[in-house]
Amino acid sequence: MVNFLFDVFSNLALLATVLLVCGLYNRFTAGPAVNGAHVFAALASTALALDAALTFLVFADAQNRYGQFSAPAAFCQRAGAYLFSIVAAFAWHSLARRKRDTGVRADKALVIRTSPYSESHLRM
Repeated sequence: MVNFLFDVFSNLALLATVLLVCGLYNRFTAGPAVNGAHVFAALASTALALDAALTFLVFADAQNRYGQFSAPAAFCQRAGAYLFSIVAAFAWHSLARRKRDTGVRADKALVIRTSPYSESHLRM
C-alpha cells in the first residue's frame, strides 16, 4: 500500500508539473493551446507501456534479483496508480473548464449585428 501511495503522489506531482508547464507555454506563446491533461495522459500511457515491458520482459528474466518488481501484483499497483492519475487529470481538466465556462456570463458577450436575421456572439 505504501508503494501505491508513493506512486500516486509521484504521478500527481508529475501532473502538477505538466499542467504548470503547459499553462506557462499557453500564456507566453501565440498559437493553439496545449492541453495539459492530454499531454499528461500521453506521458503516463507511455510510462505504463514501458513499465509493463520492464516488468514482464526484463525483470521476469532475473527473478532472483528483481523478484519484488516482477510480481504481477506489484505491476497492478503501479498500473492502478497510473490510471488513477490519468483519471484525476481529466477530472481536473473538466472541472477547470466548467468553472471557466460559468465565469463568462452571457451578458458580457459582445453582440455583432451582421444582418437583420443573424447575430454573432463573441466572448470577451
